[in-house]
Amino acid sequence: MRHLLLTLALMFGLHAGLVPAFADDGPSRHHKPVTLGYIEEAYLGQLGLEMKAKLDTGADTSSVYARDVRVYRKSGKDNWVEFRVIGKNGRSIRYDQNVISFVAIKLKSGGTQRRPVIHLPLCVGGVSGLAEFTLADREQFEYGVLIGREFLASRIVVDSGKSFAAEETCSAANRD
Repeated sequence: MRHLLLTLALMFGLHAGLVPAFADDGPSRHHKPVTLGYIEEAYLGQLGLEMKAKLDTGADTSSVYARDVRVYRKSGKDNWVEFRVIGKNGRSIRYDQNVISFVAIKLKSGGTQRRPVIHLPLCVGGVSGLAEFTLADREQFEYGVLIGREFLASRIVVDSGKSFAAEETCSAANRD
């Protein structure tokens, strides 16, 4: 087990004596990575929408199951996206976000799909920060949120043999 954690730490660039800083916690705070299972409770957005999430070290960016997605131009220049996310308990929240970029995702069935990328606050296992999300139709997947390496790196080590292993919770204060 210790060998697995050390290997994962080295993959994420965590060397002995070097403790990474969370970009969102300010320059003076340093933290050791938290070990979580591959499935955890996550809280999305400023309102802390509770969702089951899969922590996926094979994915670059995070992804959220977004419904009723509509991309539009605001003030004739910026791309914005309006969408809805449904949480674990059926609670639905509508978002209106600035689009950071668009990505082309390769589909298993062949071809590519253009998806908008946005930033949303995310908290999982007591670890919070701003995450980059692609908006996707994840209806065929068991989990509505996939948390990728962009958020995990230097913050979270994933123990693929466990689920719901978080010792810390996401209080209302650290969900933002």
